[in-house]
Amino acid sequence: MKNTTFLILLLTLIACSKSDDDSVNVPESDYQLSPNGLTLVKWLNPLTAGVNMQADSRLREVNTIAEKAFKGCSRLQSVVFSNNLKEIATEAFAGTDLRTSVVFNSYSDVVLGERVFSNTRITSITLPKTKELSAEIFANCTALKNVTFAKTGKIGKGAFKGCTAIEQIDLSQAEAIAIGTEAFAGCKRLKRVVLSVTMNLKPIGDKAFANCTSLENLTVLALYPPYFEGNPFQGIPYPTVYVPATPDDLIDIYKRDSQWKALADKIHKL
Repeated sequence: MKNTTFLILLLTLIACSKSDDDSVNVPESDYQLSPNGLTLVKWLNPLTAGVNMQADSRLREVNTIAEKAFKGCSRLQSVVFSNNLKEIATEAFAGTDLRTSVVFNSYSDVVLGERVFSNTRITSITLPKTKELSAEIFANCTALKNVTFAKTGKIGKGAFKGCTAIEQIDLSQAEAIAIGTEAFAGCKRLKRVVLSVTMNLKPIGDKAFANCTSLENLTVLALYPPYFEGNPFQGIPYPTVYVPATPDDLIDIYKRDSQWKALADKIHKL
């Protein structure tokens, strides 16, 4: 009798498990995939509020989200990407209602197109590894306050332009090799920026920090001064600059540099 009861319970649990697994699948009528199932071409249900691609047996196989795939999905507030994600094309989520929940699960580099998340209401994001944050990827995300960077090659033109809630940018672990034109322009609450050691002799773009009227502290971990393209600090006073304490002569290298010498009185050792 005990064995029979146990068997019934076991079968019930298995049945429930299958039912639960089926229940997380989004109706196939809600989206369009490429013939091979690897590209999400278009999201067809404009009333969708949340998408968990990793929880769906078909969507978890998707590695590419096509250009403007979610255009018109004005109610979309959250998205969890699949482990297989490799690329999000231009403006894929631009103008949606994305808010707090954007989750990347990829272990490999992800190619991110221009304006992918622009004009959304994201408040925080942990980025995947990528070779470049493309132009205006987060432009005018006025609620975006916290950004955690993985390995990132370049910060593209206007990548965070107009993100008026950001207070700190820490690129110390990002291994960035370029800061693009107007990358952080108009980030009016931005107080502190840390540039990684990989910025040795690398460019800081024109107007990169233009009109960042709260910028007080720029820490540069590079052992050779990055160079300016135009005026990165247009419209604001120079921030206080901190450089590594060793080697001992590093601070003098910065102060004597043809571009950084304009900030000489502002440069200090960490």
